[in-house]
Amino acid sequence: MADNAVLSQREIDALLNAELEDFEPETIAAVTAQPRKETGRRIKPYDFRHPEKLSKEQLRSLQIIQQGVAGAMAQAFSARLRAPVEARLSALERGIYEEYVNQIGTEAVVQIIDMDPLQGYAVAAFGVDVGFSIIDRLLGGKGKRHQRSLERDLTDIETALLRHIGMDIARSLIDPWTRIAELDPDVTELAVGPQVLHVIPPSEFVITAWYEVRFAEQIGGISLCFPLTVLEQILPRLSGHTLFENRPNRRVGEEVRVKDEQLLPVGVPLRAILGSANVPATDLANLEPGDVLVLGQQVQEPLRLIVGNCERFAGFPGTRGRRFALQLSGLVDDDGWVRPFEDVQL
Repeated sequence: MADNAVLSQREIDALLNAELEDFEPETIAAVTAQPRKETGRRIKPYDFRHPEKLSKEQLRSLQIIQQGVAGAMAQAFSARLRAPVEARLSALERGIYEEYVNQIGTEAVVQIIDMDPLQGYAVAAFGVDVGFSIIDRLLGGKGKRHQRSLERDLTDIETALLRHIGMDIARSLIDPWTRIAELDPDVTELAVGPQVLHVIPPSEFVITAWYEVRFAEQIGGISLCFPLTVLEQILPRLSGHTLFENRPNRRVGEEVRVKDEQLLPVGVPLRAILGSANVPATDLANLEPGDVLVLGQQVQEPLRLIVGNCERFAGFPGTRGRRFALQLSGLVDDDGWVRPFEDVQL
């Protein structure tokens, strides 16, 4: 046989059978039943359906961020429902999108959130019973669940109300995610059931945050599902060192208590009242140029300045350049009395 000859499978089987024929059947069974010797290497099972895509540090960072989302969600819901709302992160799970769809079921309000400027979408979902409880509270009720409501479809008005809730959930991501990304999320789709869940492939790896929400003596669940295609864009920043390094600085000062962009677009009407007079309708009909109306305002008394619909300031009239002006001299308290500025503690 040549040095470089290769044995065929038939030849290999013949050699093995020849070796085994030299032993008794009991010996062959005992040899084959012996366990393999330990090599000293630990073998870790690998689940191909749930691969390890994120490190423990990255998962911990995500958990910290989603706990902040729970607090922001509670504040937004409390303001919307005009009632105390508590929310907490109950679990942060890894899996695939198909399993998440099976978990939320068909009787769920599903909202697709555009994670702009990140490329991709997230999914928010909560039960139909939770949705009707929120609607009942928004429409003046106590937020209780009614079995009859669960047996019908959502109306256009109810869908619009739930879209506002979806926007509250989306905006709850902004502040907690600021350390890793400047988000401007928006709700693009809303429906009941999985008919709009095609935005993420079924086999896509996802991270799901499950929240427990309490309001009106009831408990409901809300979930947020983030696909790996979105998380991959911020994975380098999902570390403990980077997370705390990017924490926004809280500047201290009176000038930053109100943001300029919140004040600039606001217009507030100001009106200065010169005085008032009771004039009969017949006198008003016979008014001519040169007639004088006597007002009930004394010359030495300050005029009242109305901000919006409230009397807030007092001052004396004058001119500045070619324009009329009012020089402020004091504040008008809740009882209608004028208090000079020097007597007011600002």
